Amino acid sequence: MNRKTYWITRRALLRGFGATMALPYLEIMGGQTLAAEASAKEPRRLACFYIPGAIGRSTWFPTDTGKGYTISPAHKPLEKMRDEFTVLTNLSHITGRISGHVHPYNWLTGHNININPGTITNTVSMDQVAAKHLGPTWVPSLALSFADGVGTATLSRNALGVDVAATANYRTVFERLFPPADKDQLKDAHARLALNKSVLDTAGAGVKDVQKHLGADDKKRLDQYLDSIREVEKRLDDSELILDRGRPKFDEEAVKTVPQGKNGMREHIEMMMDLIALAFQTDMTRVVTHSLGGEGGPNYDEYKDWAQKAGAPVRGAHDVHHKAQGAADSPEAQVIFARDLMLVECLARLMTKLKGVRAADGNLLDHTVVLFGGAQISSHSGKSFPTLLAGGRKLGFKHGRHVKYEGDKVPMSNLYLTILQQLGCPVKAFKESSGPISEVLA
Repeated sequence: MNRKTYWITRRALLRGFGATMALPYLEIMGGQTLAAEASAKEPRRLACFYIPGAIGRSTWFPTDTGKGYTISPAHKPLEKMRDEFTVLTNLSHITGRISGHVHPYNWLTGHNININPGTITNTVSMDQVAAKHLGPTWVPSLALSFADGVGTATLSRNALGVDVAATANYRTVFERLFPPADKDQLKDAHARLALNKSVLDTAGAGVKDVQKHLGADDKKRLDQYLDSIREVEKRLDDSELILDRGRPKFDEEAVKTVPQGKNGMREHIEMMMDLIALAFQTDMTRVVTHSLGGEGGPNYDEYKDWAQKAGAPVRGAHDVHHKAQGAADSPEAQVIFARDLMLVECLARLMTKLKGVRAADGNLLDHTVVLFGGAQISSHSGKSFPTLLAGGRKLGFKHGRHVKYEGDKVPMSNLYLTILQQLGCPVKAFKESSGPISEVLA
């Protein structure tokens, strides 16, 4: 069978299963990043994945530490790539700790959202700090989720702590990711950018006249407003340049034929991860967050299947998170273990794809920091975040070990600060950070 026939047959098979994989169109692009194709400097990238609710603590955390640690049952899908990731135990938000089912609000911010009783306040999320410095790209950052919307559906908060809406629809994400190819659509896109620039010009000019009449606090707020306008103006200019550069070439038909409708949990996550790989390879965005499910649902059919196989009562996602903290061999614990194992299999799939794409120096995984974890070890418990850090070897990260800290001593914000600094962001602190984490640095 020749190579061309192989890809056609494989794609037809995948469509029959109702899924798509990134390998066909990554291969058609030559199996390399846009920077490698253009002999340019490779961009730095960040992807953050949130595990909803609890994890199976008896099967998630390794029993020993160091370089030669015994890989845990939940991490077995990554065993062949153990030198590409690090397990970090006992990191958590300390002063920013919250409880309940609202952890997606502050997983990437470290802010105590209940600091003012009766209201939810927030601050900027780590991914949005990265997005400010990692451009220019067509989409400055991409928020993905199991459901469209804000609140606990999204992990991202802007500079004012306001939710960045997440998207769950695969085709919607694809259409947003790439500049238009059609001439009329391209003309409309240029017109929209020109209109947005005009609006910004009017907004900026109208406030400068009143600056001299303001007090110190109001001047500070106004300066923040004008800084935001200048930032948006720069992004619009960047978008013009990207439109002029044109749409990258890849096998679009492999994406457009993805069937719509209700997808299973694994299928949805795999499709989104394939799209992330494509977005990073074509340099349409460099920052992605993805909430892999809800704290209380949705109740995918997989939960029923896992319960039946384990001989456990059939429960929804919320009850599984609450009931699954017994002995590792108990039926209830086997359900959450099956969920954890599936999520790590999806992570292994993404890492394998990124590792298989040639970059200007090394491979795509070498230039991508992958944060995969959650904010609870059991429902409502915001301690000892389950955390895997992967990739970024060309950004100064080293892997292949289990690092366990003393409880409530090292804030998760230290890891966020480390990631931001290795991504090249000019930051000296993030939320409650006390310094970078040296254990993950080469």
